[in-house]
Amino acid sequence: MGEDACGEEEMRSFISMDITSKELLDKIKSFQTNLKNSACPMKVVERENLHLTLKFLGEIGESSYKRIVESLSPSLSEFSSFEVNLKGTGFFPSISDLRVIWIGMGAPEIVYIQKDIDETLKTMGFKEDRKFVPHLTVSRVKSSLNKKSLLNVLDEYKDYEFGSQQITSINFKKSTLTPQGPIYETLKEFKLKSV
Repeated sequence: MGEDACGEEEMRSFISMDITSKELLDKIKSFQTNLKNSACPMKVVERENLHLTLKFLGEIGESSYKRIVESLSPSLSEFSSFEVNLKGTGFFPSISDLRVIWIGMGAPEIVYIQKDIDETLKTMGFKEDRKFVPHLTVSRVKSSLNKKSLLNVLDEYKDYEFGSQQITSINFKKSTLTPQGPIYETLKEFKLKSV
């Protein structure tokens, strides 16, 4: 980990909405298994790491972390918990350069919450996300080998209903990169109002 100008340890961090429903996670795992069976080289996202990134913060120090938590707490506590629906699949950035496979996430609240986070953090010098598309990254493609069979799997799932989950909190996460993949740790849970 690097150090910032104040000599603080820096940590890589982001704000997320996590998928925790066992039923949903099982259906996602089954989709990931079918993706891997296409024999296209890829790395699937581990079950415990499945999340929607609302805001990537990059490397920040302890003092920034405290300021972000203090700034976000009042507005996030005003939002009520809500249901998110996972439906359909797709990829970024394009069919000729297929790198990320995702599942669609539908709920208008996600967009409102993300906008609120963006506007709050803009005052602290963070850049706004120009084009926010709610999605759950499930796999990262490493090469275009066997791409046709991968596209067939995606086509099968393009309108698939994975199910829904109640979102009761927004999480501030620390990400530690390791050779085996990232390790995420929740540093702060912003509870949403129960409905």
